[in-house]
Amino acid sequence: MPHRIATLLGASILPVYIALSIWIGWREQRRTSAPNFLAANRSLPLWIVVTSMLATNCGALDVIGMSGLAAQYGVQAFHFYWIGAIPGMVFLAAVMLPVYVRSKARSLPEYLEYRFDKRVRLLNAWLLLITVTALAGIGIYAISRVLHAVFAWPLTAGVLLSASAVFVYTQLGGIRATIYNEVLQLAVIVIGLIPLLIYSRGPLSSSGLPPGSRYHLWTALPAVSPHSTLDEFGIIVGLGFVLSFSYWCTDFVQMQRALATRNMAESRMVPLLAGFGKLGFSLLVIVPALGASAASMVGKRTSFDETLPLLMATSYGPVLLGLGATALLASLMSSLGANVTAFSSLWIYEIQPTLFPQIGSHNSTCSGRITLTVSVLLGIASSLVAFQFPSLMEYIQLLFSFFGAPFFAVFLAGVFSHRASATGALWGLSSGVIAAATFHALLVAGIFTLGSRLTASFYVAILAFSISLAVTFLVSRRVDAAPAKLSGLVYEWKFLRAELKESPAWWFLAASLLATCAALNYVWR
Repeated sequence: MPHRIATLLGASILPVYIALSIWIGWREQRRTSAPNFLAANRSLPLWIVVTSMLATNCGALDVIGMSGLAAQYGVQAFHFYWIGAIPGMVFLAAVMLPVYVRSKARSLPEYLEYRFDKRVRLLNAWLLLITVTALAGIGIYAISRVLHAVFAWPLTAGVLLSASAVFVYTQLGGIRATIYNEVLQLAVIVIGLIPLLIYSRGPLSSSGLPPGSRYHLWTALPAVSPHSTLDEFGIIVGLGFVLSFSYWCTDFVQMQRALATRNMAESRMVPLLAGFGKLGFSLLVIVPALGASAASMVGKRTSFDETLPLLMATSYGPVLLGLGATALLASLMSSLGANVTAFSSLWIYEIQPTLFPQIGSHNSTCSGRITLTVSVLLGIASSLVAFQFPSLMEYIQLLFSFFGAPFFAVFLAGVFSHRASATGALWGLSSGVIAAATFHALLVAGIFTLGSRLTASFYVAILAFSISLAVTFLVSRRVDAAPAKLSGLVYEWKFLRAELKESPAWWFLAASLLATCAALNYVWR
């Protein structure tokens, strides 16, 4: 194929993809009613929801952040999949989703009102609003990195192009358009990254791996050592339990996807099926970044987050480069689209009824489109914060240690204990966020020092979770009692026995997923 034709063909892939995304939004506009513009509860097929959850989670967080983390920390990036994802996904499917469905709540904040009261629901909604705004900014930040590394585009041009495409298709079709676009985006991501996995060469192609924590998951890590780059305690407790479980069990976007299936049996299958996809995706993203070519480009990149785009620019011809760049942008647009629709859902269904009760539900589509516009603009503004961090994943872990860890402690207390009260939850959540912010400020000031930004995030998460859980129960004992009627709102172990009898296939699938995860940890130990 002549070089000029190949170049034109490669350059045409991205515009064609953007046009197809907008067409999907236009198609879903005709199928979307006002009540379902920002909610798709109980209306979508299982395979669509599984693909959407995988695409949402494997957006900017994985494709750009994880490859950058692998270039920076080596195979330790696998921990974010095998320790920091799979156990949390199984726990979500086994315990949390049945509680959500039995409570008859349409969203996580609504469950909090049923379990506690409106105050806890509103506080959680505001914290989630801050979180999804920051995550939207992360998507925009990563888009600019990709276009800068591959095409040397000005940062503003890439931001405006991708944000405009997401803005158009979410304006047309709301969350249904976002979910169906995520299916397309995942397909483009996988097709665009597979050649890089095949082309990559480096230490992993040799018969043996060099010693050290860069190429071994566990053998070179100290058990407990906050002043080391990473340690086993921080990874297992901070990442594997606090951050992982808090993300998978309380993240608004993930729960929004899981609850979009037609019944509880399908909802419980969503995290498990997506979990097998996560295992495969980990190899697709991290292995290329471990190659020798990644190390040779240290002088070319301005950030670790440019590792994978530069690998594409080095390894791919014009057509594959166009496909690969489209894959990266698809993943980032997936993350951006999911978070801007989550922002709008939170505002319309959680915050607007409190601040502006005079706005009726008949205006939800109009209000949704307005808030989608606002959320895109706020995402662009919040992307400026992401530029202050050398690694996207370090910023994300810090973000979840601030807001996810305290909330998970309160949520866990509410799900498993009848004693947790609304006032205890309010004090617990607030104290956890304040403790995380205070400890981080002390780290920034140099009063405390830890081995790395990741270690700091893991230990901040452990601290925030512990304080939040302790304060929740202490205040609950002293101030008021929990609601008397908690049927369906608190997990009861009789449900577990019933589910073991009713769905043995589900438990076999869950055991297979955990066993595969354990085997991968052993092989890469």
